[in-house]
Amino acid sequence: MNINQNYSPQLIPITLSKSLHLPPNTNRTAKVSIPISSISSPFIPHQHFILNSALYIPHKLLQFYNHFSTITLSNTTLYPQFVTKGVCIGFLCSYIVQQRNIHTSIPTTKSRGAVKSFGEMPVSLDLVMDKSTNHYSNDSSKYFPIHNQYNTDVITNPTTCYTIPSIHPQVDKDIRELATKLQHKPYHDALLALLSRFHRIFNTTEHNIADTPIHHVINTIPHTPPACKPYPQPDKEEPMYAIIQEFLQAGLISESHSPYAAPAILVKKKDGSYRFVVDYKKLNLITIKDSSPLPNMEESIRKLGQGYKYFSKLDLKSGFYQIPINEADREKTAFVTPFGLYQFNVLPMGLINSPPTFQKVMNDTLKPCRQFSLVYLDDIIVFSRSYEEHMIHLEQVFSALSSKHFVLNPPKCELMVSTINYLGHTISENRITPMNERIQAILNIKEPNTLARANKFIGALSWYRKFIPNFATIAAPIHAVTNLNKNDRRKFKWTSEQSNAFYQLKQMLTTAPLFLHFPVDDTPFILTTDASDFGIGGVLQQEVNGQLRNLYYHSQLMTPCERKYSPIEKEALAIYKCFARMRPYLLGRSIIVKTDHCPLCNIMKKTVRNARVDRISQLIQEYNIEKIIHINGRDNCLPDYLSRYPREQDDDLFDIDYGIGSKSAIVDSPSTNQNLLNAMLLRPRKNKTESVKATANVDAFVSTDPDTTLVTDTNVSNTKFIPHKFSSNYFDTNKLQQEQARDPNIQTIIRRLQQKPNNSPFIFKDNLLRKIITISPHSKLKRDVIYLPSSMIKPLLHACHNDPMTGGHFSLDRTYHKIKNLYWWPKMKLSIFQHIKSCLACQQYNVSRQKRHGQLNPIPPPDGPFLLIGIDYCGPLKTTPRENQYVLVITDYFTRHITAIALPNCTAATTAQALFNEYFCKYGIPSTILSDQGPHFQNQLMQNIQKLIGYNHIYSTPYHPQTNGIVERFNSTFIPQISKLQDTEDNNWDEYLQAVVFAYNSGVHKTTKYSPYELLYGRTPRLPISTRPSYFSFLKPNDYFNQLQKTLRIYHQAAKQNILQQQQHTTYRYDKNRPDPHYKLGDTVLTRIYGIRGKLDPKFSPIPKVIISVNHPIYIVQDTQNNMKSQVHVGDLRPIYID
Repeated sequence: MNINQNYSPQLIPITLSKSLHLPPNTNRTAKVSIPISSISSPFIPHQHFILNSALYIPHKLLQFYNHFSTITLSNTTLYPQFVTKGVCIGFLCSYIVQQRNIHTSIPTTKSRGAVKSFGEMPVSLDLVMDKSTNHYSNDSSKYFPIHNQYNTDVITNPTTCYTIPSIHPQVDKDIRELATKLQHKPYHDALLALLSRFHRIFNTTEHNIADTPIHHVINTIPHTPPACKPYPQPDKEEPMYAIIQEFLQAGLISESHSPYAAPAILVKKKDGSYRFVVDYKKLNLITIKDSSPLPNMEESIRKLGQGYKYFSKLDLKSGFYQIPINEADREKTAFVTPFGLYQFNVLPMGLINSPPTFQKVMNDTLKPCRQFSLVYLDDIIVFSRSYEEHMIHLEQVFSALSSKHFVLNPPKCELMVSTINYLGHTISENRITPMNERIQAILNIKEPNTLARANKFIGALSWYRKFIPNFATIAAPIHAVTNLNKNDRRKFKWTSEQSNAFYQLKQMLTTAPLFLHFPVDDTPFILTTDASDFGIGGVLQQEVNGQLRNLYYHSQLMTPCERKYSPIEKEALAIYKCFARMRPYLLGRSIIVKTDHCPLCNIMKKTVRNARVDRISQLIQEYNIEKIIHINGRDNCLPDYLSRYPREQDDDLFDIDYGIGSKSAIVDSPSTNQNLLNAMLLRPRKNKTESVKATANVDAFVSTDPDTTLVTDTNVSNTKFIPHKFSSNYFDTNKLQQEQARDPNIQTIIRRLQQKPNNSPFIFKDNLLRKIITISPHSKLKRDVIYLPSSMIKPLLHACHNDPMTGGHFSLDRTYHKIKNLYWWPKMKLSIFQHIKSCLACQQYNVSRQKRHGQLNPIPPPDGPFLLIGIDYCGPLKTTPRENQYVLVITDYFTRHITAIALPNCTAATTAQALFNEYFCKYGIPSTILSDQGPHFQNQLMQNIQKLIGYNHIYSTPYHPQTNGIVERFNSTFIPQISKLQDTEDNNWDEYLQAVVFAYNSGVHKTTKYSPYELLYGRTPRLPISTRPSYFSFLKPNDYFNQLQKTLRIYHQAAKQNILQQQQHTTYRYDKNRPDPHYKLGDTVLTRIYGIRGKLDPKFSPIPKVIISVNHPIYIVQDTQNNMKSQVHVGDLRPIYID
């Protein structure tokens, strides 16, 4: 052997050439491959593969010709095993000859093969790398992270060889969660191996752009490139900058010099993050629509229902952002931000032709898999008849996606399931069931229990009268009880006859021919929406043979925040919510929107002045909306009805299937009132089964299956709807005799009666001591009532005041008169008063009939101008063309001089800048500033300015605007003035703001008896109505100064005296008959609740608070649960009395 040669053992990976299924206790011969053309060498099984697959592979000598050989695998377990193609099952042991060379440090290697004696092989069997076998060499490079050390993909360190390559921790977690859903361990292990092999398509940690031959093209009509200015969003500049940098680094966008410029904005999501939206409305108007068809929904659904047992649903991660745009058309996607002009390199959200392009790309990508996969936009369904077949199909789909560098969204993927929801249907092996989401809004309509609701129901269906055969006959029983005049309204009665008609009409709304189970291709969708004060409703329709057919009903309750929207915002919200709910049906289809709110008709053509409506128009611009049509309210019956009876939330109890072959069950439960009545009567309902006869025909629209059964609840003892506080066992009359025998006072009176029975106000009757009382002060009639033992006073008061039925938390007089004719005890009225006064619920909810507590404490007037100023914001108002929304109002407490500054926002930076530039630099630094505790005033920036410039900043008590009342008073004054002057079309109120402020400052103030202008400058202002003087007199500067000083001194003394007199007068009127309680340290109180509060919500906090600091009328209270401290005015406190 040549001493200059060094023989070192090396490992060559062996991978499975074809996926293999091994039933229990069987042997199978498998075809394997290596990246080497020919070799004969010992086989070493991969320990990691053996441990994870539980298969046995013997050590043996393998001979490879043209990269291939065979090997036997044994499954000795009781479970079937599945091995996917490309998995490394072991290694060949080879020798690499390293030739020493003193002139270079890089070793030159030559593979010499191996024989049984590990000697040199013949030259004819030298290892040769066939460059044509890229398939196998690429596979091996995927599974072994150190392949780049050798150009023949030979592995040098067996300890670092794994079938699962190095995976990002988040990706590993995602694919393990996907596989964990499979309970059967062999299936789980095989799926985990497959997912690990294709781990790159599950890597969502980075943005990815697919390598597809189809790029998005934007064809436009001849036009001038639309360009807009950036939308101002100063409070969102930092998040937008971060998103722009992230997109740039990922290659999704690039800097642009395009003549196009669409404005970009950020829309806040529910989780607090932001959604990047570009307003492409103008670009969409000049874009030629792509007529490429989307898959037929009915054919897709029926194809899945042909006996397939296993399904997998795959969802692409940010699918549009993975599709590249034709390079020549990228400039058309340019968008403008405060940081510059950029353009997309990938398909953005909001382009009108995005869905057709996406569908074409996915069809092309999965063309080899079309026999066992379906694609509908970004949803991919894989279906198979057996587990083994499904694993092979998944492998092929993953391979197709991986070849184009697509990335899936693991949390939204479902793998190897037997039942799947797809395009509004639930699909299993032998059954296709439409999901109830499309008719849930109709199913949720409850039977009318009042005349008004019955009239609204029949009115909502009146528009469908011409489409429902025999409508008049079916609805006749309902008409019979709704056609009542004003005097006969009390005769309204809803019986089983009306109930049958009600369910029959609901059935017709949810079955053919009025209801379509599948949409018709090449026919526009018609979406009709409406909004009420608390809900939204919508109906999706198509016109078939001249008649409208319904496809989807939607009804939804608004959130408390949404209920505060203006009418146009609520109507726009209804459109957006319906689009979001019906997205699978509407995306990529032609849509006509109908609304009874005319101002919404042009939201897709031009910018709307309402910011919220404009954002909604940008969120729905990805849909192909042909037009928005206004209809009369009388023609919008069903959406209007659905919006007035919205469903609050989905309830699994009423998740009823419908359609052919469905099984259903309807649970009939009595109403709350009926349950309460049953409990009170303490007897079963004899004819309960009769009450459900009216609903027997509901199974016709729920299911047409002859096996459908109607299940009713015959358990008459069900009392789950009884209020949990309802109880009458607080006071037990059976214990009266026993408790009287234990009461010493009562026993003393009984002994006296036995000794002297005459002339006593007590009698002993029916073994009970009774008190003789006068029925009323104006009557001589008397009666005897039971003397109540002291031990039973509390239970009786609880029953007569706290109990829902016998008490109801009513007042002292009502409670007293309820008890006095039955029972008596000493100091009875005082006991009742103390009990009611200590009732926590009454203290929380009762409305005080007194004036708000706390007397007036006016701020003493300062000695001169600009010593004390008050500041406050008024707004937000309607945005002006100058983008102003707020007014910063600054008032001098001595002169009442006003400074008002129109601003675009009320952030801390804007406030500080306006205060410095518009006030400090003009009038000087005040001694003290008074403001509320808003974040625009109470922040680190304002504190730094306060320390730097030198002034005191004091804050008013929360929810007590009277502290800064002078500023608040001006806010209520100038709003009506600028409202009268502004142009409502242009919304230019800021143009008149300074004129209104000057008019105020030049007018005489009611309190000071001088105008603010006079008190500030010592003279009256010249006005346009003033006459021109005929001559001018020039005083010497010293003379003018002395005169000005004298004038100002007189004005200021008189003004201060006038302010004090007015404050005395106002204080006297305010404090008259007003309670002013004083609390001590340690007192327990309740605090008033502010903010959004419903009619039935408590007025004071349910959590007691303890007073820890007293500075009447301001108190510092501490929460007894979380120890949080807050400053509260005495008028917002209510004492807690402990009985």
